[in-house]
Amino acid sequence: MEREKTTMALEDQIAFSHFLKFLNKSSDYGYGGTIQEIRKKEFSRIADVTYLDHIGTTLFPESLLRSFMNDLSENVYGNPHSSNLISKMTQDTIEQVRLRILQYFNTSSEDYTVIFTSGSTAALKLVAENFPWSPKSSSTSGSHFCYLTDNHTSVVGMRGILKMLQVLSIPVEPEELLKSESHTFEHQNDGTFHLFCYPALSNFSGTKYPLSWIKKIQTGEMLPIRVPGKWIVLLDAASFVSTSPLDLSAYQPELVTVSFYKIFGFPTGLGALIVSNRFAHLLRKYYFGGGTAAAYLSSEDFFVPKDLISSRFEDGTVSFLDIIALKHGFEALQNLTGGMENIKNHTHALTSYTYNVLAALHYANGRPVIRIYTDTEVRTFDVQGPIINFNVLDESGGVIGYSQVDKLASLYNIHLRTGCFCNTGACQRHLGIANADVKSNLQAGHVCGDNIDLIDGRPTGSVRISFGFMSTFDDAKVFLTFIVETFIKRSSQSNKLEKLSLSDSGSNEEKCINGSREITGNTVASQDHIFSNLSTVDQTCICKGRKTMGTNTKAITLRYIYLYPIKACAAFQVTQWPVAEQGLLFDRNWMIVNENGVCLSQKQEPRLCLIRPSIDMMKNKMIIKATGMTSIEIPINDERNLTAQLCQNKVCGDRVHTYDCGEEAAHWLSSFLARKCWLIRQSSNFHRYAGAKSKATIDSNLPSLSLVNEAQYLLVNTASIFYLSHKIPIREEIDHADEMMQRFRANLVIDSEIPFLEEKWNDIFIGCLHFKVSGKCARCQIICINQTTGEKKREVLQTLSSSREGK
Repeated sequence: MEREKTTMALEDQIAFSHFLKFLNKSSDYGYGGTIQEIRKKEFSRIADVTYLDHIGTTLFPESLLRSFMNDLSENVYGNPHSSNLISKMTQDTIEQVRLRILQYFNTSSEDYTVIFTSGSTAALKLVAENFPWSPKSSSTSGSHFCYLTDNHTSVVGMRGILKMLQVLSIPVEPEELLKSESHTFEHQNDGTFHLFCYPALSNFSGTKYPLSWIKKIQTGEMLPIRVPGKWIVLLDAASFVSTSPLDLSAYQPELVTVSFYKIFGFPTGLGALIVSNRFAHLLRKYYFGGGTAAAYLSSEDFFVPKDLISSRFEDGTVSFLDIIALKHGFEALQNLTGGMENIKNHTHALTSYTYNVLAALHYANGRPVIRIYTDTEVRTFDVQGPIINFNVLDESGGVIGYSQVDKLASLYNIHLRTGCFCNTGACQRHLGIANADVKSNLQAGHVCGDNIDLIDGRPTGSVRISFGFMSTFDDAKVFLTFIVETFIKRSSQSNKLEKLSLSDSGSNEEKCINGSREITGNTVASQDHIFSNLSTVDQTCICKGRKTMGTNTKAITLRYIYLYPIKACAAFQVTQWPVAEQGLLFDRNWMIVNENGVCLSQKQEPRLCLIRPSIDMMKNKMIIKATGMTSIEIPINDERNLTAQLCQNKVCGDRVHTYDCGEEAAHWLSSFLARKCWLIRQSSNFHRYAGAKSKATIDSNLPSLSLVNEAQYLLVNTASIFYLSHKIPIREEIDHADEMMQRFRANLVIDSEIPFLEEKWNDIFIGCLHFKVSGKCARCQIICINQTTGEKKREVLQTLSSSREGK
């Protein structure tokens, strides 16, 4: 009864009525009630996606693209460096966009100049290369570069250039900077320029650092370090200006960096360095590219730059069409929202509400569900941006890894961000990660951007959600529902179920096993001799597992053998099959790619499971079938007998060599899936090795892989499947053992009496074949897809996550 009351209270908290009560009659949310219309008209492509990575990039409205394409259809734009009428019009349009950018930041060309770059990172690099640095001498200590530790990688990376220039780089903690304000110091200017960089908004925690720091540092009221000279302020505003107005008439840093895709979503690859005219003439230009020179000689060291600051620093032809697109971005954003002030209020309302609900969530034992990483409990929009950074905790207070949370969020079609977000300094400060920990984590195999989320039980990163101008209450509700249903309710349900006592507290997932290197075969051998030349795995074989200490005495049999000729498509069941160099012969030799050459998986296209390939050895053909389609046949001969187009693709980050299987297969697949796609096959003369990514050099003794993700074989135990199926709360939807087993897409299915016994094994013997276990397979939302119907039910992965310890 008490749990039912708690559940009702949680449902009340994420109801729209509670949100309206939270707003307290405020009109900050929804742009005067037009937000739903905006989503319907401008973002219909999102459908049921909950997009919560707006600090990474916001999404562009369709009206922006329509307006831009109409512009390109009605006008001709040329290289602005030419002197013809078309090029002059293009240059004039670019200059109008510069003025529009300055107007957007409430300043003018009298005070600031816009220098276009490829993004905020390129703008920061431009500053590092052209700032008036002074080397250390007998009379001066030289220039210093100080940066807040809560800065993006692109800021910290500036020190690489400065190291070559022998300029000292000094990290500054936010608390240290605040302390400097309380000390009086007689500031001396010896003509040396120093640079201090800080973010207007932390891309990690969402903290808004005071813009008042700008003037205080410029005047010496606040100093990163006490040295004679003049301090110049570089403001990284890339994240800040995506949802907040920046008034350069009120706050006047010498240098500001922005990326426009964070504001509009399109175009990407375009940013700017906005430089104060009172400082611009001090920037030193060394390299000169096309369009920057007033005059130069190729035979003599003679160069005179152009007078205009923008012309001097924009090397080569600017991305003029992308710049013209900005005009349509400003118009679209103004028309839809009424301006950045409204966007700030709208996103703040959503963030504050979501934060308050998250902070109040607790398990039945009173422990918090969420650990939020923030610098302040105050959630006013002048100190906090539209970011919530957190980790999910289990009932005992331990951190649930961010990659696990990310996979579970994908079941709700939620797109968020995980890791350290290119901000190691803030990540270390909030998560308590010491410098030595970062180095030891690297030795343990963890690098930025991977899925190693826990090392010795401690988190290596966190989860971040961020709201944008087109976010809605429904986005917040879906996210909160995910947290409540996946962790709080699931925990309550798990406590009701009987728990089996297992000696192994390892992973929840099936095992990936690699064939022994002694078992070899030729995948391009004549099909007439294929069974006689290769070892064969047979369904009637007895299996034996061997662990580090002792052996298993229970009788274990091989129940099923499956191969998946086309990656991500349906299984082909056999009773015996050849074991070749890369695993089961023809297993995952083919894959389907989209028009960009990217491999399709059931994550993006669940209907792939309805495509049923089979191998006919007598015909030397792969036969592809699907309901409502006439079957087609693809030759399985080696590509050396074909005249096919060779291409390169990627599987799990690995580059693979493939060839196109022809127009007939492409047309068949495109018709069935209702999207352009192609069938490709891995080249037989290309070798990809298991585990090679983690090694400095490729070892040819490692197992060779087909188009599988990690290993040659996947194995699953029927007892483990049975255990899991009985843990699922909604049994009537997933009530057949074979249907559940198919979801795990194993090559080898064994019958055992003990669930998860396979997790103990280091070696497996099937008949005369000896296999080495390479590791545990990380499971994802694919196991939620019914391999017969293509329907998705999130309960499977949720139950796997909650009923077993570890990942």
